[in-house]
Amino acid sequence: MEITIQNIAVEVERKPIRNMHLSVYPPDARVHLSMPFFLSESDARSFLLKKWQWICRNREQVLKQPRQTQREYISGESHYLFGTRYMLLVEPITSGANSINVQGNKLIMKCRPASTRDNRRAQLQEWYRGHLRTILTGLVDKWCEQLGEAPVEWTIKQMKTEWGSCIARKRHLVFNLDLARVPVECIEYIVVHELTHLAVQNHGPAFQALMTQRLPNWKLLRKQLNDFIAIPVEEEIKDEQDSL
Repeated sequence: MEITIQNIAVEVERKPIRNMHLSVYPPDARVHLSMPFFLSESDARSFLLKKWQWICRNREQVLKQPRQTQREYISGESHYLFGTRYMLLVEPITSGANSINVQGNKLIMKCRPASTRDNRRAQLQEWYRGHLRTILTGLVDKWCEQLGEAPVEWTIKQMKTEWGSCIARKRHLVFNLDLARVPVECIEYIVVHELTHLAVQNHGPAFQALMTQRLPNWKLLRKQLNDFIAIPVEEEIKDEQDSL
């Protein structure tokens, strides 16, 4: 379903959820509303009108974000590891294994001369995955112990719209591979965020209070993270009755 207000089309998707969930997606500031099955189109329109200033403000912010050109994974490009910028140097090899190493402010990628863009991209992603896995292993173990949580299962995936997710009933966390590019303190924020979802499955006042108790500067870290790489601006409304 699609609802148009003031020449802005809003995608509306019904899901088996309890709360309204509103998102603005980069790079084109597409607006998406997830809503429970039991609410009507009229409810959705009323909700969107109530949140219209929020929508316009965040669409403007998303449209102002600088857009990255498509990566070709060739010499001269900038790539990040844990918040530090490196220049990529691609060196062809005729023997030996492909590799990536940090030398000063450079990432030295050694690969076959016939390596394609997709080959080089996959090589860099696997390198990122290994580094991120090491950081996450330490952070997840640290915070599970600190919060008195039993061990959890977790995986790393390439995700388009989220830094992480939590399947509370399975005690399983998923982390975005792009976290390998951001500062470690931002990764720690995401670890605490997803572990907090084991106790509170929404983003309402109870969740925010628990985050503040566990990580007092979490809002500053969230801003730092979202300023570093564009991820959709989202808002979840806890109480449908108050939202309409």
